[in-house]
Amino acid sequence: MKKILLLSFLLSGHLFVLAQTKPLNIREVFKQMPDSLLPYLTNNNRLDMMDFMDAKMKAAVDNMLGGESEMTFLSDDSLCIKMSDAMTLELKLQTENNEQIVMMKRTYQTAKRQKEILINSFSSSWRPISEVSLESTLLKRDDEVISKPHL
Repeated sequence: MKKILLLSFLLSGHLFVLAQTKPLNIREVFKQMPDSLLPYLTNNNRLDMMDFMDAKMKAAVDNMLGGESEMTFLSDDSLCIKMSDAMTLELKLQTENNEQIVMMKRTYQTAKRQKEILINSFSSSWRPISEVSLESTLLKRDDEVISKPHL
């Protein structure tokens, strides 16, 4: 009887500790982001950006393509990075069905009227949850131009 009581006490203590574990914030998720999803920035670049934001400094770093990327917004559940003049990345951490979901929005803009927005969602451990959703305001797409016969 003592063993059962001791086992149930240990199990309830373990469950209490698990329940007290606070959810991840966007900083932890961003640190764990795979390089394949953000090839512009190294892990050190990402850490530097967050440190610069905490220090109220301009959070700009030299990216892997020889340009400059700047984190423009950072909160507990979201961030925004201007990756280049043509691309912006936004991450938002949401809770759905007691699971944390990372929404990633990439906006490519070449002119005021020409824009593509790619949105997809991931688990907090960066496993893809959904296919990429595409919104486009481009006037002509490459595949349409190529497939049309020339007169």
